This record gives sequence, structure tokens and C-alpha cells, in this order.
Amino acid sequence: MHLTDIHCHLLPGVDDGPDTIKGAGRLLDLMKEEGVERIIVTPHFHPEIFETSMERIQRFHGGLREMARRRRIRLYLGCEFYRCPEMIHLLAEGGRPSMAESSYVLVEFAPDDVYQTVRNYIYELRSQGWKPIIAHVERYECCHRDSRRVRELAELGASIQVNASAVLGKRGVRTKSFCKNLIEADLVSFIASDAHDERGRRPNLGKCARYVAKKYGQDYARKIFEENPEKILRDRRRK
Repeated sequence: MHLTDIHCHLLPGVDDGPDTIKGAGRLLDLMKEEGVERIIVTPHFHPEIFETSMERIQRFHGGLREMARRRRIRLYLGCEFYRCPEMIHLLAEGGRPSMAESSYVLVEFAPDDVYQTVRNYIYELRSQGWKPIIAHVERYECCHRDSRRVRELAELGASIQVNASAVLGKRGVRTKSFCKNLIEADLVSFIASDAHDERGRRPNLGKCARYVAKKYGQDYARKIFEENPEKILRDRRRK
């Protein structure tokens, strides 16, 4: 299986990922050990918390891309947008990147956001021609309370992403059960590592892919970890 990680924080010194280029290199080594061949790095954009300049992000992305190339990993640039009123404008003006220059946008919500807030942002992104990916949906209490809401968001045009650690049970039994129900309802489009560091939030995509393949079959695992990410990389936003 050709694994692609679509959500992780490997760029040094731009958010809460690694502090140094050496730390980023060690994360790349762990990614390689996990069998990851392609990565979309997704530094946070969160007003007043993570607003690193695009010049700095692009500079570190260029350096890390060369390090990844030496490990035979292809690296692409994306962004994890925290939902905010500026999001649509930043995307339209190129102030922050979409996922690998595609129409796909990774968007994060607050754990206690009400469902209508989530729904409104998804609707607005879709109305502007973007393809939203809801980051780690297992964190949002409004969806936990009623999983039918996840189906409604998917029917609105959102792709659903869950974290590998949640699928593997590292975030508790309740969260693992929630992810299991979404997978069995065929509502999950992407599983990603959301890796940040070498300890508590380390790369784990290979382990999760093996678990998913064993539990749900090779064809399903290939769809989640290979075919669906390929759709992002083949997509191109019309300028």
C-alpha cells in the first residue's frame, strides 16, 4: 500500500509541531519507518494563536521538501484552518494554501462548537467551490451527541477525516467506538496521523493502516490511505 498522510505538523518553528529542523528530520524518519510515501504538511492557521507568515512557512517547506526527497518521500503544502471569518478571503486571495494547490481545504472547529456553526462553514466553503475536509471529526461534541449529523455534513459535500490515534483507541473507548461506527457507515474519507512530535503525537499511519486492513479488508484500507488522498493530489483549483 502507498500511504499518504494528509494531515500532520512537521514544519519546524511554525506552529506546535517540532521546534527545530533536526526534530522535523526525525519525524520524517519515523514517517518513513511507517511506510508513508507522500505527505501533505498542514501547519495551523488560527487567528491570534498561529499566524506564521507565509514567507516563513514556504521557506521551511522548501527545506523540508528536500530532506523528504532524500528519504524518497514526496512533500506537499497545505494548511489546517481553524474556522474563522477570514478563511474564505484568505483562500480566495492565496493568503493561505489549500491542500496541495487543490480545491480541498482542511478545516478545524472548536470542540464545543454548536452543530449549526459547523454546518454553516461547510455550506459557505461549498458555495464558493471549495471541497472541505473536516479535521478530526471525533473531537466535536456536537457530532458525538448525534452521529447522524456527520452523515448530513457528508451529504453537504464535506469529506470526513479522523485521526489514526482515535481509530487505534489511544483517545479512549468512547472515541474509538465513534470512529468505528463512522467507518462501518462508510462516512470516513481520510485517516491521518495529525503527528506533531516524537512522543505523545508521533507518526502512526502505518500501524493504523495495518489495523484497518485487518479489520475492514485490504480494499477498504487502500481506498482510505491511497485512493482518496490521490484525489486531492490530482485535483487542481481553477484560478
